[in-house]
Amino acid sequence: MGPGTGVPGMGPGMGPGMGPGMGSPTPPATGVTAGQPAPAAQLQAHCAVTLQQLYEWLQTSIPQAPQVAGVIPLLVQAVQLYRAGRYEACLAQIQYALGVVAPGRPMVPLL
Repeated sequence: MGPGTGVPGMGPGMGPGMGPGMGSPTPPATGVTAGQPAPAAQLQAHCAVTLQQLYEWLQTSIPQAPQVAGVIPLLVQAVQLYRAGRYEACLAQIQYALGVVAPGRPMVPLL
């Protein structure tokens, strides 16, 4: 998806077309190997893909488990961080949001 595309209120690049396995109320695990800091392009790509997967997961999960909609404001903040080019902060926000939905399950290890 190009810049400026997506779903209103969810930020650019947020839309359908994600991978399989997004039908359960458990958010997708989006692991990254911890270690050396990743280049900005890798962080940007990881944020974009993760936000897109989370959007798809929300689309399928909210009808089954409406309570997960509470994570939307946290993910909107992650989109804002992404737009500002703050990719490490974006990943940290995503991790926090996923921790709210599925406490105790490691989701996105910080880089």
